[in-house]
Amino acid sequence: MPMSHDNSEGYALLGFAFGLYTFYKGFRQFRNYLLIADTPEIAIRSIPMGFIEVHGKAEGEKTVLSPLSHTPCFVYKVIIERWETDSKGEGGHWSHHRTDVDGVTFYLTDATGKVLVDAQGAEIDLLQTATCKAGRGESAVTGVAATQQELLQYVTQADSHWAGGLFEHGLKLAGQSSDSAREQQRQALMEVFQHTPGTPEFLRGIMSMAAPKIQQHLESMGPQSDPKHEEARQTMLQALQHPPGSPEFMEGLRRAEQVSGKPGATNPIDELTQTLGGAPGAGLFSAADGRYRLTEYCLVPGGLYDISGTCVENPHPLDANDHNLIRKGASESVFLISCKEEKRLETGMRGRAVRTILFGAALTVGCAAILLIDFGLL
Repeated sequence: MPMSHDNSEGYALLGFAFGLYTFYKGFRQFRNYLLIADTPEIAIRSIPMGFIEVHGKAEGEKTVLSPLSHTPCFVYKVIIERWETDSKGEGGHWSHHRTDVDGVTFYLTDATGKVLVDAQGAEIDLLQTATCKAGRGESAVTGVAATQQELLQYVTQADSHWAGGLFEHGLKLAGQSSDSAREQQRQALMEVFQHTPGTPEFLRGIMSMAAPKIQQHLESMGPQSDPKHEEARQTMLQALQHPPGSPEFMEGLRRAEQVSGKPGATNPIDELTQTLGGAPGAGLFSAADGRYRLTEYCLVPGGLYDISGTCVENPHPLDANDHNLIRKGASESVFLISCKEEKRLETGMRGRAVRTILFGAALTVGCAAILLIDFGLL
């Protein structure tokens, strides 16, 4: 069926708008390239406050395991693609579903010193460590350390991580409250949402925030006439005297559930207590439905990296040589961590920026020409 006149104008308008956006994006990329190219690499001992570029080795005591290959690393990035079936059901294509980035702080060191790095919000340009497929129609063998079930649960976890990030961003946008109690609660929630919803750390944080209210409610109930209910109440009150996630807390939680539950019934709180305790593989994540392709990139201990970001004062220094922190700046959004050599990195950034500008310009001009022809002005 031939395209109608109205449809052609609509598509041309969309293309024109997208072309302008791409053109603008290309200039932003070129501006970032110029900023990095014009910023000289400096020894870590000499870095000033503000935008800097340093090169060094990644070091640190704490690591995380990457989701696919289970590589001990400081930061991982996983690109998740989902298979989308065409409308006619005769084929399909891979479509970007989510990019998940997570990790811990680490130190970048050179011959002159060390500097702490918080990679949150950074553009990650690393070597690929693993790739695999999971989901409907895929075999149980994945070619990586994670099983099919773990991979599909990880997709759900990545979605939860993304949603948690949106909630945390909303709390930041809300700004500081004049009410001290509300502000304290906002700060506590922001700290909790540093962790992915459903993980042991997140659940411990939520339980810690809720514990005073739960304790107040149990105390206000008073003694119960049913001996089992009263025993469960007293057991919970004793458990709440300990930090959520501690062995004493979880044991009290289990005993309270066993006392109040029916004999022989499945304990519905087992999964929660296992997750709170950080049991291997624990987490309140169901397996995602669909077919996925996952590609993993890792920032590993001992690796050499170039970092372009904003240097600020470290709020929690461990010693006299730990006063600086590299992170994403409040006023300067450029924050890049790369394993590539400086010249190769700059060449790649310049090439991408130029291609984006040319594509945006061509699309904008082409769609503008179509609109002018449709309106009889050309």
